[in-house]
Amino acid sequence: MADNLTDTQADWDVEAAPARTSEVDAERERLVAERAARREARLAALAPAPEPEPQPVATAAGPQYAGAPAVAAGTGATAVSDLPVRAETVTVTHRNTDKFAGSLGLFLLRLVTAAIVGSHGLYHLLNLPATTELISSTVLPAPGILAVVLGAAEVAIAIGLVFGLLTRVAGLGLVLVAGGALAFVLWGNWTPFEAGKPGFVGALELLLVAVGVLFMLVGGGGWSVDHGFRARRAEAKAA
Repeated sequence: MADNLTDTQADWDVEAAPARTSEVDAERERLVAERAARREARLAALAPAPEPEPQPVATAAGPQYAGAPAVAAGTGATAVSDLPVRAETVTVTHRNTDKFAGSLGLFLLRLVTAAIVGSHGLYHLLNLPATTELISSTVLPAPGILAVVLGAAEVAIAIGLVFGLLTRVAGLGLVLVAGGALAFVLWGNWTPFEAGKPGFVGALELLLVAVGVLFMLVGGGGWSVDHGFRARRAEAKAA
């Protein structure tokens, strides 16, 4: 009896073995298919989206494609109106010295400085012997020639400051003339102070040096010939 049961159980196992093998193979194929599907989904998500193909559009110059720049008929050139336009914000910064307050202040300073420098220049030109003798007391060469050059330079600086013509150059000349007077004449004794007198020697010349530096840096302001030159250059660039 036991032998019969054992034989029957063995027969059942033999018959069930192919069924279990089929189930395992089916499960394996299902897993492989799922992994392949997931891999394809990841690749599709990472791949860039395909661009739509341009569609032909009928125009007067012939068939064109949507999204392409239009071509002028008979010329083959791209129409300017169809090109992409990039808008930019341009901020125009005006010179502060060209406004009313700055122009007025620089104009008055130019007039006062021109009066001082011009009077010195005329004195030096009208009194060449005294100017030559003054320059002879320094280490500068050719005092006779330098006396004429000094007087003419001071008069030219004064004229330039009055009209605001080449104001920066006039400021440079003022720095050289006043600075030379300080270095070679007034401060030749290595001390600007005098006993019993307030202030120091060369205070006016030192102030003129500072004014000359100011004109070199900011120009003559809005009320000057230089301003007219700047305005014309700006109009020429804009055109």
